[in-house]
Amino acid sequence: MKSVFSSLVFVLFTVGFMQSHSAISLAADPVPAAPKSQAASAESKEGEAKSELYVSVYMQGSRPLNRPFRLQEDPFTNTDVQGGLGGGIKVGFFPAFAGRYIGLEAELSGLDGKANAPTATRGGVTRSADFRLQSINAMANLLLRYPGETIQPYIGIGAGLSGGFARDLNVQHSTIGVVHENAADGAFAYQLIGGVRANVTDRIFLFTEYKYLVANYQWESEVPDGSRGPSFTLNYRAHIVAGGIGFSF
Repeated sequence: MKSVFSSLVFVLFTVGFMQSHSAISLAADPVPAAPKSQAASAESKEGEAKSELYVSVYMQGSRPLNRPFRLQEDPFTNTDVQGGLGGGIKVGFFPAFAGRYIGLEAELSGLDGKANAPTATRGGVTRSADFRLQSINAMANLLLRYPGETIQPYIGIGAGLSGGFARDLNVQHSTIGVVHENAADGAFAYQLIGGVRANVTDRIFLFTEYKYLVANYQWESEVPDGSRGPSFTLNYRAHIVAGGIGFSF
């Protein structure tokens, strides 16, 4: 009887030991799985946070404000500044360390337009002006963007150099004289930006944006003998709407 009892105790002890060993093994198995899961998650996040480089081209149109054209600081109060069409190219970069929320752009664009002040007499002085106004703008933009999956709205500000070209000049002033020569000026410019981008594929996107551009042009004219003639200015302000296509790398 004692032998049977001893055998039973031994069997129960062996079974208990084996069950305890199995439970410990099952509890220990998930431990190495956690680092693997964390590593996979880290790799996924690293892929999502990849820096973005892109190039885009676009067409644009402008609606300038009617600011007075001035000849030797004398304002032509009936100046009508007309907008035109143009286009441009941009290269942008959104770094991974900023979560692709903040980016930089280098932009080169051009616009066509006109300025006209019909003949009018005020204070005993008769004035008129008519010329073609063209601009080439080289800007650096700082953008803040929401990096959505498909739709990405953004805002920004830019600064740079605007080249203003006055072509086909016909300026008449009964006191100062007549100006017919073409002129060019490089002026500091800045712009406010708001837009939205739509990702068509992983590499191709469409975008549209609004810009408010500011540049103060001051031209120096020449008389037929080559000497300096009267100076004239225009404080240019324009609403611009652009739309185009881009390619990400």
